[in-house]
Amino acid sequence: MSRRVSAIIPAGGVGKRFGLNSKKQYYLFNNKPIIYYTLEKLISAYAFYEIIIGAAKEDYEFLGKVCKQLNIGNVKFAEKGAERYNTVYNAVKQSCGDYILVHDAVRPCVDKDVVVNVINSAFDSGAAICGIKPSDTVKSVEKGRVKKTLDRNKLLMVHTPQCFIREILVKSLENILPSDSITDDSSAVELAGYDVTVVMSNPENIKITTMSDLVFLEKYVNV
Repeated sequence: MSRRVSAIIPAGGVGKRFGLNSKKQYYLFNNKPIIYYTLEKLISAYAFYEIIIGAAKEDYEFLGKVCKQLNIGNVKFAEKGAERYNTVYNAVKQSCGDYILVHDAVRPCVDKDVVVNVINSAFDSGAAICGIKPSDTVKSVEKGRVKKTLDRNKLLMVHTPQCFIREILVKSLENILPSDSITDDSSAVELAGYDVTVVMSNPENIKITTMSDLVFLEKYVNV
């Protein structure tokens, strides 16, 4: 099996918690949108076969200009869906790679080593994700009362990128039921019965959610 990797960036979210009318992935930071820094980190970490961005059709022209700034020629666009996994599926259907790496549009602080380690782990196992161990005590709570304290050594705060053999991801996304709780791509893969391996992420690889998160861009992104 060849090892061409297609990178998918779902960028169809509206960013309600960001506090602005604009979509957070397009928020300008030092005159560049957040998605610019995310794409920059990805293409500097790995030679992807292609880049596929899932977004609203009205954003294609803007995204095309962003990719031109970064000299990304191997780019495609896929129409966003009702949910994130629909957007990913629309992008996967356009992909030609043997493996699919999915990374959030608003995670611009991912380390290059994390990207490479996730891909290599997927080469070995077929499905791989990254994350960090929680540093705080974590408790299970029901109806306002603590049920038990959970073992932090068995917990993972999951990040992207996540990488899968293309066929595994396709089958998993096609088998999602309306009752399934799909909060990331590996959720679909797990529900389909596949094993998912884990590598460590960098703690700074946060998902930009509020304006206060932009402090990470100043420290960890070359601007």
